[in-house]
Amino acid sequence: MKRLLIVLGLFWGAAAFGQAGDFTKTMTPDEQQQAGLGRLTPGELARLKAVVERYKSGEVAEIRQEAEKKVAVAEARVKQVETGVAAAASPAGKKPNWFSALVTLRKTADKPDKAEALEGRLAGSLKTFNGRRSFELQDGQVWRMIETGRYSGPTLEAPAVSITPGFLGVYWLQIREAPLLVKVQPVKID
Repeated sequence: MKRLLIVLGLFWGAAAFGQAGDFTKTMTPDEQQQAGLGRLTPGELARLKAVVERYKSGEVAEIRQEAEKKVAVAEARVKQVETGVAAAASPAGKKPNWFSALVTLRKTADKPDKAEALEGRLAGSLKTFNGRRSFELQDGQVWRMIETGRYSGPTLEAPAVSITPGFLGVYWLQIREAPLLVKVQPVKID
């Protein structure tokens, strides 16, 4: 780490003095040894000199500006998607805030606004099972059980479900028409 700081300091020093060409000629032999330049192969040293020259010429600043523009464009797209998701949700199909946060990959487990439940229906039927399984909802979401569970009751066709956030990133799936409450994690949430 110390060596890296010394090398960076030397680069900035060379750039500040506006030295053209080989920056190593502005260094004493002791400084070159402390920076570890003597351990570099001739090819590595040539690449390092090229990087310093690019830095001095301002190419690095241009690359940084281009990257910042790309980040700004990406952030604008994320805002458009978030706005579109919020506008697309109708009162009947309104999703809780924690679900929108989960879709956009923001943290949801720390402090969800409310423990609102995500309401939906299973796609297909719920049959007797013992172990772990996945639950697919009619809107295409897929939630997988984290722990083993068990259901032994009548086959239910498209039963109503509610998914509620818990603490530390845990979600609870409850089948309303059956005594089933299990921990789940999202697999597919479009």
